[in-house]
Amino acid sequence: MPRQPRTYSSPAVRQSDYVVEQKARESAREMAEGERAQRRRDMDARIDVNAAKWRYICPVSE
Repeated sequence: MPRQPRTYSSPAVRQSDYVVEQKARESAREMAEGERAQRRRDMDARIDVNAAKWRYICPVSE
């Protein structure tokens, strides 16, 4: 008599698991965006806006 192949039932993915995972991804994304924005503000604060004025002075021709 031929054997029937075994079928394994996969655990059912619940809708609530999906929602929890999506919320976790969203919160992680928002946190990463906040950290990037903070780093951007920190880097912008280090830029000396007057540096270019003194670095690129054209020589006066007489």
